[in-house]
Amino acid sequence: MNIAAYGHKFFLIGGAILIATAVLQFLIRPRPKEKSRGVRLLDATTIKVVLFVSVGILAILVGTGTIPIAGGR
Repeated sequence: MNIAAYGHKFFLIGGAILIATAVLQFLIRPRPKEKSRGVRLLDATTIKVVLFVSVGILAILVGTGTIPIAGGR
C-alpha cells in the first residue's frame, strides 16, 4: 500500500476532525458571562476555536489540492 497516494485523505479527515472538535468545544465549554465582551473574545476557549478552525480549513484546502504541497501530485 502506497502511503503517499492516500495523503490527501489524511488532510481531509484531519481537517474535518479539527473543525468538528472546535465547534463542539465552543458549544460545550462554559464561558464567563460577568466579564466584558472584549475579555470573553480573548478567552482561551475562543482562541483555541479560532486556531483549530483555521488549521482545519487549511488542512482541507491542502487535502483537496487547492493549496499544493511540496512533492505532491
